[in-house]
Amino acid sequence: MSPAVKGCADPGAAGILGSGGLRLILHPPTEGRMNMAIDEALAEAVGKGESPAVVRLYGFSPATLSLGRFQRVKGIYQPERIAEDGVTLVRRPTGGHAVLHDQELTYSVALAKDASGTLLGSARKREVYMFIARVLLHGLAHLGIAGLVNASQRGDVHNPDCFGSAGEYEIAARDGRKLIGSAQMTTRTAVLQHGSIPLENPGGRVFRYLSSAAPADSYPPTCLNEQVSRTLLFDEVQAAFARAFRECLDARDSELSGAENESAQRILATKYATDNWNLAS
Repeated sequence: MSPAVKGCADPGAAGILGSGGLRLILHPPTEGRMNMAIDEALAEAVGKGESPAVVRLYGFSPATLSLGRFQRVKGIYQPERIAEDGVTLVRRPTGGHAVLHDQELTYSVALAKDASGTLLGSARKREVYMFIARVLLHGLAHLGIAGLVNASQRGDVHNPDCFGSAGEYEIAARDGRKLIGSAQMTTRTAVLQHGSIPLENPGGRVFRYLSSAAPADSYPPTCLNEQVSRTLLFDEVQAAFARAFRECLDARDSELSGAENESAQRILATKYATDNWNLAS
């Protein structure tokens, strides 16, 4: 039986989401650079008032090494191994450190800012993290997993592996090991938060593609399969978190609009498919 989750319905949801409610978009595993372009296109549409707030649940295929927006690239990764293994390299629009996206569910949430440049309901960064964390905990509960919100930073903040440390408000298992990694991006008109929910333990696998070795004090992560002691399928995990967003925030199933798809293609061609973005120091 799934563990109970208290407080899934957030009384501040209407203020943070705005009057348009929340769209829910489900995508199959998709190429990594296209994934980043779609997320940015959705944040752009939400920020312009062309779309209500939106959550997208998706995966990566092929495996993708993503680097944080402000992460140094020169000397940090091994292009030969990336090419050898057929792994995609992309720089995320959000911060944080390197993530190897393989056998995972990814979520992205785009929220609008009001005319004064603040989030609807005057929510601050931490409040947005907590707002989304409640739903993530509810999704874990549907899989029979009891999670918790990390109360403080754990591990070395300079670890180049995102899953080698845990930040405040990220999701951990009951034993304290990191389970879901999240990051944010803010523009003048919108906030984009997305995160990685690994089915298989990312462990130190990311260091096959990084130039440095794992620090001795790396914070060991966990994954969904370890928590349930069985092999979960992508579709099962996606359905569990989709159910959580429907139940907690009354999310309504949707698809990319024609305009959003065109924007994603434009952003892909001019940004995420270019070395000027992905390899910028």
